[in-house]
Amino acid sequence: MTSHDVTSRVGTRSREQVESALARLEYIGDTPFEPSHSHRGSLDGYRWALGRSPLAPVTVSQASGPEGPCPAQLAAEQQAAQVRELDLRLEDEQRDYARGVRDALAWVAGRSDVQP
Repeated sequence: MTSHDVTSRVGTRSREQVESALARLEYIGDTPFEPSHSHRGSLDGYRWALGRSPLAPVTVSQASGPEGPCPAQLAAEQQAAQVRELDLRLEDEQRDYARGVRDALAWVAGRSDVQP
């Protein structure tokens, strides 16, 4: 495996797949069927996974490198988002945002086939 093969992946997806998913969500914007907080969470999850944001959307931890988080960080952030999504003490908007992050990172990491 060459270094190009490693840097062209984001989780289990190709960088191009994740870039395309982000571009699609940016293009469609908020829909009447999906709460905007979840949509924003997915956008932020994709941006962080691609290395466009230095801080994770839920834990606010720093990515391991300039190309974005390592697979362990993706998994940890997805898990933190899932915990926040299920925390009934939080406002619905916060839980919806966490759901969007979880959905995006689960797809990026190959834990889900459903692309947000």
